[in-house]
Amino acid sequence: MGFILAKSLALMGFAASAASAAAADLPNEVTKQLPPGYAVLASTRASVEGGHLFYVVALGSTREPKPSGRAPARPLLVFERRADGGYGLAGRNDEVVLRADDAGLAGNGCDPFEDGHVVAKGPYLTVENGVSCGAHWTDYVTFRFDPQLRGYAFDNWRFQSWKLNPSNDPDAEALVADVDRLVRSPKGRKTPFATWRRPR
Repeated sequence: MGFILAKSLALMGFAASAASAAAADLPNEVTKQLPPGYAVLASTRASVEGGHLFYVVALGSTREPKPSGRAPARPLLVFERRADGGYGLAGRNDEVVLRADDAGLAGNGCDPFEDGHVVAKGPYLTVENGVSCGAHWTDYVTFRFDPQLRGYAFDNWRFQSWKLNPSNDPDAEALVADVDRLVRSPKGRKTPFATWRRPR
């Protein structure tokens, strides 16, 4: 069994146990609407202006990974509380949470969302991807609640990476900044959550 496949299977087991705890924090009506074949990787509750309440859920496939081919997408779902107290799906984006093989480091089994988070604060919602195993980088995507859209719209994407410090100074930091790329939503233009795609 290849290293990537073995690690993927191990991660599936970890994800399944973590998912049961994460899913327990979700309303039953939200849990019932999750697509089959997926486990909850992370979730958060977002309360924003105007009395809007959302649950944001990152999902990972529970199907056994194929020995070859790209890892399955990880849907990010947004559920909104309706006026009747129930919850309905307000948006889905399969590009925000990076896939298990999106670390760009073939053969080492790094997963950019293994320690990832979905964080809500005020009107902002941020998904945190990153790796620290051979390469060191973070990929954060932030959305902001837009009252006119009655949902989230793209705010900014930031990619930062670090490399080994070539200095021989024994007191030097092990890593130094390498890339720091920030892309903000163009002024006057709104990209809804569901249609956002990562810059190339």
